[in-house]
Amino acid sequence: MTVTADTTRLQAVSIVSALRANNGSLSSLLEPYRKQNSPEQQALLQAICFGVCRHYEQLLYLSTQFLKKPLRKKDEDISCLMLIGIYQLLYMNMPDYAVVNECVESCRKLKKNWAKNLLNAVLRSVQREGQELLDSAQSEPSIHYSHPQWLIRQLAADWPEDYLQILESNNIQGPMTLRVNQLLTSRQDYLQVLASKSISAHPGVICDSAVILEQACDVNALPGFSAGLVSVQDEASQVAAQILQVRNSDRVLDACAAPGGKSCAILEYAPEAQLLALDNSQSRLDKVRENLQRIGLRAELLCADLLHQAGQWRRQELFFDRILLDVPCSATGVIRRHPDIKLLRQPDDIEKLKVLQQAMLLECWPLLKPGGKLLYTSCSLLQAENNQQIQAFLHNTPDAAELDINLAWGHKLNHGRQLFPSPGAHDGFYYALLQKC
Repeated sequence: MTVTADTTRLQAVSIVSALRANNGSLSSLLEPYRKQNSPEQQALLQAICFGVCRHYEQLLYLSTQFLKKPLRKKDEDISCLMLIGIYQLLYMNMPDYAVVNECVESCRKLKKNWAKNLLNAVLRSVQREGQELLDSAQSEPSIHYSHPQWLIRQLAADWPEDYLQILESNNIQGPMTLRVNQLLTSRQDYLQVLASKSISAHPGVICDSAVILEQACDVNALPGFSAGLVSVQDEASQVAAQILQVRNSDRVLDACAAPGGKSCAILEYAPEAQLLALDNSQSRLDKVRENLQRIGLRAELLCADLLHQAGQWRRQELFFDRILLDVPCSATGVIRRHPDIKLLRQPDDIEKLKVLQQAMLLECWPLLKPGGKLLYTSCSLLQAENNQQIQAFLHNTPDAAELDINLAWGHKLNHGRQLFPSPGAHDGFYYALLQKC
């Protein structure tokens, strides 16, 4: 199959349509096209799909301004093609005439010739008036910052002084960040190696293993990547290992381990620790195994559901000195890397996630030895999943005490510490360190 720009646009229509129907995530929907597309076409497909998700509310607003009536449900493909065309006009460095002509031609490929005039008229209107309309809508945060209204309301309630900065940061692509394997080299030495290869980079701020690249590159271009000198991991995720302070003599549980970045980081701090990496997805657990093999460290891997496995461990009297519980969450702290969260996440999801997080915390706690430490983390910015979750747990758990995280970054809360996404630096993340009395 010859893959053309037109083919790529039709692939993007299929992906955006599936996202709007909540039939997969952006990463899962992009994956099948990797083999059939050239690297250049795959990069274009990814740029279109990520961009449409990042600016979705703006694109949707503009599309409705120039339609006399909504498109029918059976014309979802035309609706998605319209969003893609508007995105390309506003945000991609392409000639306007090419965008309009190619999108109109795509109607024929979709066997919907009737839509050609409609799409041409909408795109021409956006070309003339689109930016002016967006400028006049700046007072509406959901359009100006291109976030769903329910999420803006929740962020404003949780962080009234910071939510606008959060919204802005969510729309700026996060940098490519590396974790230096300090068993094999120092961060300073690796920065010098990068400089010798003309790869611009600088040290991270909150974690002593983090290196931030000025420009993303293929991992195979990174010196020593295949030998395990570095791994790709955001700085906010790396710092979990630093907070947990695992010792070589410890038995450690990484309760939601995939894809393995935190497990590997822990073992790079304490390579002789007995680490058990648990995840309920075998395919994702395979990624943990691949990462461990690349860096030359060992752990026990188990594919199981924590909520079922924990009871068996208690009966076997299997206990841990350290537990890392990186809970499933709304992922609102990593929207800049996963902009499809804006489309996929719904208000009702938060309550379901809270119930799951609470259950996982309650199941993990009995597995911790007296004096042991549990680090609760999430990539959420919502206090219901973080500060409030830990407050409720401490209130109902007499043998649990919170330990202060004595690090000079982020926002100290009543319980735990919160990072916001920072342009050119770390993602949004939450940490609470608990000890069993």
